[in-house]
Amino acid sequence: MSPTKDGKTRPLQRHSSNCLVNTKLSSLDHCGSSLGERIDPTMPLESQFWYHGAISRTDAESLLRLCKEASYLVRNSETSKNDYSLSLKSSQGFMHMKLSRTKESKYILGQNSCPFDSVPEIIYFYSSRKLPIKGAEHMSLLYPVAIRTL
Repeated sequence: MSPTKDGKTRPLQRHSSNCLVNTKLSSLDHCGSSLGERIDPTMPLESQFWYHGAISRTDAESLLRLCKEASYLVRNSETSKNDYSLSLKSSQGFMHMKLSRTKESKYILGQNSCPFDSVPEIIYFYSSRKLPIKGAEHMSLLYPVAIRTL
């Protein structure tokens, strides 16, 4: 059990990756529709509309510049060919976080997340939970940036 602000306890749930997750609702749960509803974690990464492939960090920032805070996209990592980058707009500017593949063929966000079976599962998970990244602990992945097709 984990304590809440009012002293009551809420049960911790175990995520499929075996991490304990606090079921406390975020302050954005009053929005009516559930956050993350547009993310389908069962679709392959290449089919996700927020996956931009081989665009640069600079191009990602250009796409995010006109978007609101908590907008994000996923792209190929420029430094590691088997990894990806999560580009996020925060109130402080832009953040680029590594989505790394582990030896067990799982994916982790940064250095502190639980392992997940796929990148879409990570995005789905953090669309309704706070990010485990220093400087973005107050944020969730709220607004996916779609690929612009000509």
